[in-house]
Amino acid sequence: MEFHFAVEGQIVRRDPEVFATPNGNAGVRFELAHKPTYRDAAGKWVEGKTQFFDITCWGALADNVLASFERYDTVIVTARSLFAQESGGFAHLKVTAENVAASLRFGTVTPARKERVANASVRTADGETRSVTVEDAWATATPAPQPTAA
Repeated sequence: MEFHFAVEGQIVRRDPEVFATPNGNAGVRFELAHKPTYRDAAGKWVEGKTQFFDITCWGALADNVLASFERYDTVIVTARSLFAQESGGFAHLKVTAENVAASLRFGTVTPARKERVANASVRTADGETRSVTVEDAWATATPAPQPTAA
């Protein structure tokens, strides 16, 4: 069974920042703070303990996060895996993001689609450089089913 989760929170401490691994792979990381709120038995809103997530992004996602978000933006992160690391009495959850999206709960955004580049190359998280064409990207796409007349 595979574990999937999503968390909404605010980017804290600093803007998303670029980093490099020892073998030359570049990524983007940022810290996300999530403060759960809930209603208690009496119906009053209660704030829970803040949870901190260290988010890492790779590839095109990293580029888009760097270009799109800054400190104090509220985002939603989806991922498949996480692990905990204690630091200074706080548990930081380390997450490799599959997707990062703007939360529309407290504001609006205007999406901007990036233009696809023909014969571009992509560097994967494990360091492999792969060339990708527009035709490759859409070759495996399945057409949407067409509605039938009733």
